[in-house]
Amino acid sequence: MSDASNTMSQNASQGNYSPAAVRRFSEAQRRTKAIAAPSLADILRLVPSEDQMAKIVLAFGVEAGDVDELTGLGSSAVRDQYELMFPILVTYIRGEQNFNGLRMHLDRVVDGLIRSAYGAANFYETRRMVAKDAADSYANGDRDEDRMGVDGADNRVDGLRRIAAENGAKAYALSCVASGACAAYEELMGQAWKPYTRDNGRSLSRDVAAVQADAMGF
Repeated sequence: MSDASNTMSQNASQGNYSPAAVRRFSEAQRRTKAIAAPSLADILRLVPSEDQMAKIVLAFGVEAGDVDELTGLGSSAVRDQYELMFPILVTYIRGEQNFNGLRMHLDRVVDGLIRSAYGAANFYETRRMVAKDAADSYANGDRDEDRMGVDGADNRVDGLRRIAAENGAKAYALSCVASGACAAYEELMGQAWKPYTRDNGRSLSRDVAAVQADAMGF
């Protein structure tokens, strides 16, 4: 267990953190383990499902984009690179084509789209949990959570819900782009795209611990 985890556990046992704060930290701890090498599965676990996104669009009137167009955008990003770079990056060794150079390039293309979507998915999940905690606090009797502002703006809980919904739409759209890229990669390369992971487990552990410590402010 990292120093960040130990500190959080000790403070939680002493009552220094609320159950909501502990839950958020535990979820963040799980997510940070994927930061070094996020996968499409990591993204899909965080973003709204197709049915949930449809409900969000109806409830909040946010723009989520056309799924087919977004998926096609991700697919084209990989296919166009494949066609253009094929004669340059594919070499011949003993009369046989060697795809290593092209595969490495496409690995990085997909990795960039995956990381963009994963970053958005993480941010959405954080905003969703903040909104949920605020709503739970109001339900438990904290009336200030629902007090209208002097300018007649939305109350705090509704405002936080809208922020989460807007970021959910962004994360969902980017996940569609990433999904299209992964599907195209698998079709062209004959194998599913996988994130690059370092063999040095100690270095990865230090990276995760550093992110956790920074997130908690120590």
